[in-house]
Amino acid sequence: MKKIVTRKGKLENKIRVILNGLANPEPEVGMILDAVDEFENANISTIDKLKKESQVDTKRINGALKQTINAHGPITKLLIGSASKRIYGSLLSDEKDKEKISIKGFLYGVGLSFIIYVIMTLIS
Repeated sequence: MKKIVTRKGKLENKIRVILNGLANPEPEVGMILDAVDEFENANISTIDKLKKESQVDTKRINGALKQTINAHGPITKLLIGSASKRIYGSLLSDEKDKEKISIKGFLYGVGLSFIIYVIMTLIS
């Protein structure tokens, strides 16, 4: 049996199973409607997720524009390059990168604390 990856493929497979009588000898419309409802719910959750990501991107763009205005004043034709660089940079940052940086910072902090502790114990 081949692996079904897409939502549409999963829906097709469920309907085929229902119509072929593998689930019931006589297919019921309710079972098909349930499969379609699951398909629609998955689509709606994906749309909601994309809306949230869009809102985050919009906030990043707004922040980059505010940085440009604070750094240079009003954005003119000469400053479009600076604004686009800041916007591009704000969109490049990823949540995974932030987690890696915080873990690195934690490890550096622990290492530095250990070194200071060793030095303090050697001095006293």
